[in-house]
Amino acid sequence: MLGASGYTGAELVRLLSGHQQVDISVLTAERNAGQDFKTIFPQFSYRKELPKLSKWEDSRREIDACDIVFCCLPHGTTQEIISKILLDNRKTKIVDLSADFRLSNVNTYEKWYGKKHLAAALQLEAVYGLVEVSLYLFIFGSIFLLRFTGNAQFLPVR
Repeated sequence: MLGASGYTGAELVRLLSGHQQVDISVLTAERNAGQDFKTIFPQFSYRKELPKLSKWEDSRREIDACDIVFCCLPHGTTQEIISKILLDNRKTKIVDLSADFRLSNVNTYEKWYGKKHLAAALQLEAVYGLVEVSLYLFIFGSIFLLRFTGNAQFLPVR
């Protein structure tokens, strides 16, 4: 999980840590690298298996070994990091929770966010969708044609 020390990262750790088929093997953070995740979020103190926070550059080998990487980085940061990860790694799937890959048209992205998109080729590859739908596709094999999903973070559900 990239950007684990923010709100989105902490919520994702909460949701995934209760899942029996999920092994959280990497938690990255820029400013909090080297710290124990449970120090920043004491509500996870009971979770013994959570790794320490590390810089993503220092965790490339672990990231490349993951089946799925969740990206919880701030908008604008995700483009550069995901570009580097996907350049060297064809098997890992990415679920991006920032706004960087929600809009399929880079011109629309630039208009809305006021800055140039740094990964235009990946923008064309990314498929925006809800994880619930993407997981359905995972089960039936279609997602294996995809390696990169943009997501809407956490939506209120009634």
